[in-house]
Amino acid sequence: AMANRTFKSMNFFLPLFRHGDRSPVKAFPTDPHQESAWPQGFGQLSQVGMRQQYELGQYLRTRYKDFLNESYIRHEILVRSTDVDRTLMSAEANLAGLYPPKGQQIFQPSLKWQPIPVHTVSFMESKEHTLITDMRAYISHMEPLAM
Repeated sequence: AMANRTFKSMNFFLPLFRHGDRSPVKAFPTDPHQESAWPQGFGQLSQVGMRQQYELGQYLRTRYKDFLNESYIRHEILVRSTDVDRTLMSAEANLAGLYPPKGQQIFQPSLKWQPIPVHTVSFMESKEHTLITDMRAYISHMEPLAM
């Protein structure tokens, strides 16, 4: 039923997701697969992760085709990522699937990609950091009262 519904009355949608598949962030000292075993090193987006995000973008394009414009229009979408390589690359791969270039957006015919801004701030400057800091202060304040 949901797949048949149109999205003409929808004002916005907010897909939230983590990064795609990545290499381990560290290894045990005795693990034979240390950082040099991974093409981009520890904690980096893998080719599988890039493909996952690209395919997720294609899925979102299909799922919300009645809501999204066929081509990227800068004032209709805001993409935000944490300032970490794997999350920035995940956002870029997702956007490549979501908004393949069309018409005037094609600047290199052999390249099926267009640059789309991904906005970021450091974690320390983010709203998420402020929320976590405030929540920890709240919990510290409330714990003695619960006893």
